[in-house]
Amino acid sequence: MTDLEAVRRWLAEKVSSRRLLHSEGVLAAATDLADSHGVEAAPLQLAAMVHDCARELAGDELLRRAGEWELPLRQVDRISPVLLHGRVGMEMARRELGIDDPRVVSAVYYHTAGHPDMDIADKLFFLADHIEPGRGYERVDELRRLAAADVDAALLLAIDINLDYLSASGKTVDPDTLALRARLSGRNHSP
Repeated sequence: MTDLEAVRRWLAEKVSSRRLLHSEGVLAAATDLADSHGVEAAPLQLAAMVHDCARELAGDELLRRAGEWELPLRQVDRISPVLLHGRVGMEMARRELGIDDPRVVSAVYYHTAGHPDMDIADKLFFLADHIEPGRGYERVDELRRLAAADVDAALLLAIDINLDYLSASGKTVDPDTLALRARLSGRNHSP
């Protein structure tokens, strides 16, 4: 199933109205960014409708499903199971909707923490999640302007904003985020 309205109805059964509104905002932002940067929008639009379908599951449920479905589990995922929501959600979408387009899978997998191997579509989707119209944090307008002009610079800013938030709130930082930041900064990084 790839009809966006049908996927939207599916998502509405899985998440709160607030999360659904966020996903619709990501769809709008992803469409705008794809159009601005000459990237096919359709896979990113589909990714927007499934990327957070598992976001409201409890940590123990994310871990249970990841184990049951034999998804890769890193130590950081065990410490902070919310990091699994993209992978678990993508597996839900694959099983329940038959979505297996590698462009959608990649965007959804990498939307939470990023990854040093992201392609331009993945980067745009990561940014769309951070700049969708419902976001109102400090510096979001600066990030929106930068995303339209320089994808890598915007990605670096989004990561730095996120790292500041995680540090201030005592939350776990995904090593993939640090590896991506190092790559964008031009530094060598060994995992």
